[in-house]
Amino acid sequence: MKKFSIYFFITVFVAFSGCKVEDIVSELGSSEITAKSKIGEVVNKAKNDFATDSRLTAIYGLNVNNEGKIDLLNTTANAFVYIVQSDSVAAANPSDANQFYVPVYKSTPIRSPITFGTMLSFIKDQGANEIMVRIVGKLASIAINASASYDDSPQVLTKMFARPDVSTFRTTNPDTKIDMFLLPSKSIDSTSVSNSADWIVNFYSDTTSLVLWLKSGSGSIKNLNEL
Repeated sequence: MKKFSIYFFITVFVAFSGCKVEDIVSELGSSEITAKSKIGEVVNKAKNDFATDSRLTAIYGLNVNNEGKIDLLNTTANAFVYIVQSDSVAAANPSDANQFYVPVYKSTPIRSPITFGTMLSFIKDQGANEIMVRIVGKLASIAINASASYDDSPQVLTKMFARPDVSTFRTTNPDTKIDMFLLPSKSIDSTSVSNSADWIVNFYSDTTSLVLWLKSGSGSIKNLNEL
């Protein structure tokens, strides 16, 4: 209802004032967000309606733009999905230990119907997909430390776009889309410190994927299928 009210207000105001929609949205605040910008809101929401010990365990960016952002006013085309984890829920019922949330423009986050299966369905590289299946299988029991240091989504894509293999893939596949996964580094590399989180970026077309892993600690980037 809140979302409808915002749209209704904008429509009526524009009709009577002659202002541009872009100007009204600018006054209300930008509808574009980065991956890290809504973490606090999501965790607080999860602590209220899921479990008091909720912690962030992953972020999934669906069809992010070239700036590493999504538009909250266009959620049918893109989204940041925040996955939280609860040790208390895991102890009682491990299959329910994760909950999924999406931010809402000028409102509080809501639970999302997107699941791990949906996220992984866009990884067309079989080897990378199998690795990701093993990774997400651990997210019921681990989380990203609140003090972990890692890049936000725009900085990640800046580094990715500098790579020749990314440039070649996007040139060969002009319809390339971009999905992003922020994951606890321990779920990727058991020898790394737990106080970290790494990014995995999936560049994909209808039939193929290039999946790259950015290690937050070293800044190195590797092809996930070559591990």
